[in-house]
Amino acid sequence: MSNVEQPRPGEVELKVGFPGHYETRKFQVPEGDAPPWDANTKFTVVGSDEPRVDGVMKASGRAKYSYDVTFKGILYGMILRSPVARGKLTGLELDEARSMPGVAAVLALKELGNKVRFVGDEIAAVAAPTLDQCRDAIEKIRATYESEAHNVDFLSAEDGPLVDDSGEYTEPWAEDSGMEKALAESKVQLTGTYRTEVQTHSSLETHGAVAKWNGADLELWASTQATFGVRGEIAQAMQAAKVKCDSVTLHAEFVGGGFGSKFSGGAETRAVALLAHATQTPVKLMLDRFEEHTCTGNRPASLMHIRAGLSADGILTAWDWRSFGGCGHNGGGGGVAMPNHFLNTAKKRTTHKDIATDTDPARPMRAPGHPQGFFGAELFLDELAAKAGIDPLELRRKNDQQPIRQAQYTLGSETFGWQAGRNPKPGSPMPGDDARYLRGVGMATARWGTLGSHGGRTPHAALCRIHQDGGVETRNGAQDIGVGNKTMMAILTAEELGIPVANVKAVMGHTSDPSGPASGGSTTTPSIAPAVRLAAYQAKLELGKLAAKHLDISEDKITWAGGKIGADGKWLTFAEACKLIGPNPIEARGQRFPNYKGEPIENGVCGVQFAEVLVDTWTGLVKVTRMLALQDCGVVIAKKTAESQVLGAMIQGISYALYEQRLMDKRSGRMLNGDFLRYKVIGSIDMPPMQAILQTVFNGHSNTSAAGLGEPPSVAAPAAIANAVFNAIGVAVRHLPITPDKVLRALNQRGGN
Repeated sequence: MSNVEQPRPGEVELKVGFPGHYETRKFQVPEGDAPPWDANTKFTVVGSDEPRVDGVMKASGRAKYSYDVTFKGILYGMILRSPVARGKLTGLELDEARSMPGVAAVLALKELGNKVRFVGDEIAAVAAPTLDQCRDAIEKIRATYESEAHNVDFLSAEDGPLVDDSGEYTEPWAEDSGMEKALAESKVQLTGTYRTEVQTHSSLETHGAVAKWNGADLELWASTQATFGVRGEIAQAMQAAKVKCDSVTLHAEFVGGGFGSKFSGGAETRAVALLAHATQTPVKLMLDRFEEHTCTGNRPASLMHIRAGLSADGILTAWDWRSFGGCGHNGGGGGVAMPNHFLNTAKKRTTHKDIATDTDPARPMRAPGHPQGFFGAELFLDELAAKAGIDPLELRRKNDQQPIRQAQYTLGSETFGWQAGRNPKPGSPMPGDDARYLRGVGMATARWGTLGSHGGRTPHAALCRIHQDGGVETRNGAQDIGVGNKTMMAILTAEELGIPVANVKAVMGHTSDPSGPASGGSTTTPSIAPAVRLAAYQAKLELGKLAAKHLDISEDKITWAGGKIGADGKWLTFAEACKLIGPNPIEARGQRFPNYKGEPIENGVCGVQFAEVLVDTWTGLVKVTRMLALQDCGVVIAKKTAESQVLGAMIQGISYALYEQRLMDKRSGRMLNGDFLRYKVIGSIDMPPMQAILQTVFNGHSNTSAAGLGEPPSVAAPAAIANAVFNAIGVAVRHLPITPDKVLRALNQRGGN
């Protein structure tokens, strides 16, 4: 709880910015909002190292995920999936499966004559008392198909990019006299092709749900990133049963990750609702790991072709970019982002094309389009800097006008030891190292969205209840997919009421509570946090009225300080004041107002990451030996969980950079490594020492200055690692993942190893 006088709603002046870069700006605060925090605010628990409020529940196994929900007599569901990559469903015989002992329901999910779009497309669903009985019933379903020629590789598509044996894109550039002139006037020019592979989401908890009907009302326990969105989706899918949104209650109190793959309920949630309706018995349908890899979307593959020019003083003068996204059957969602914060005065041209394949569709994955695009662009910048003889960090300093990232460059390079870590002779061992190993360091930048579009959504709300015994509830119906939103809510409420965080019970994941956003675009915290704080502020005002009446002082004199309420020498502790409430709790609802009108200090979220690698020249293995991330995230509310987000993003980035790759059988159209034995992800032995430095920025967008943190720190890691490999071996590996065969090929290319 702040100890300083807060400005009132209306036009206010707020001290915004970050340490060393503060200034006072005017903002229009909506009537009815809580007085906004700014850089003058003194916090008690906001920004502290409070542990996760649900940490013990998760560590002890008491947290109940959708996978853990069960009922007496529950049935299990399973989906028959197409073995054909492209074609049409011509026959579907279900009677033999329906007649099997114990089988409770068999339903068609695809109508005869409909298209089959990929291996794994859903055809029918069954429900039975055990999974073994489900498998037996699936075997008895007779489905026939009319197959068509298919393609699972976007580079082999008729409209795909033409790539030669060396991996270079060979199509000539479209004519543009202005671009050609800018390139011709450049001191240094470079052209390169960069490529990434499909990455699956690999969430801890697979997709699926438990469905239970109570007459005409449906309850769902779903592993989802969008409680309210999926509720509406299922209600629409169940229109034949006269189901409306107010008949569906969705629970997602604990979710085992999603990374963007769980915005939709998918065929599995629709199927489990239908099976439960048909049997009038609770049904659980959770996907297995192969289904998770092959049927629930992915980060699409990409190819980027870049040419650019640099002036004699290191300023980018031209930037020509064309990219391709290798999507699934939907043919969309493969957009590739790039760090355009370096292209302030450069002549710029960008084009992009999505290319469909007969595979499961692309879905959003943590900072969609950014990790792949930033990998290509940031590695290209390092190659351009090397050709020009410029330090790559200095190249970025020269071309980046964002003051937050400039501060991150300075702090990051000093903390990481940039100059000492750089390999002065890429391709040669560092002094004192074994000649077998090559060491190098790299760095890359990150950005995410604009705070105008991603800095919080409306309308959403939160509820705060203060009980007679001093207990406090803070509630919102959105999901916490593992990032720590409950902790954020508890800290904000405790800060506003001046009580310990342990006294606050934070509840999320039930659509019976006020609405919240889907967990996407790094919008959950900035959408919910201002509403949570406002709800606590309004509840505090109500409690203050009771205290004023009891103490016989004017309401406008009531102050809150040091956990006490009162004025003029008359004080009550929070617990004493709560005893005045009576049997019915104080209940206040706070809404999320639109972002403030005014001059925000920043219009996005910035980050910089550094990485060091050790390359074994005998085996081609790359090991990341240390990493550092600097990340701005608005006001840091829950420091420990925020750091966890950044560290987790770096781990995911290492996995993407070095290990993850979907392998498809071109003949059958089937994924060959749809399990964790053959689909490689980072393991504990591969984890390097990592450090996260959080940068609080008072942005002036809301009463908390909160910003999202899901996407931004996942952007830079793959590029930083690729740049470190380039610095170590002297040759850029332009194709993710950076596997031993590619490293050995690069070493052979430069000779001598």
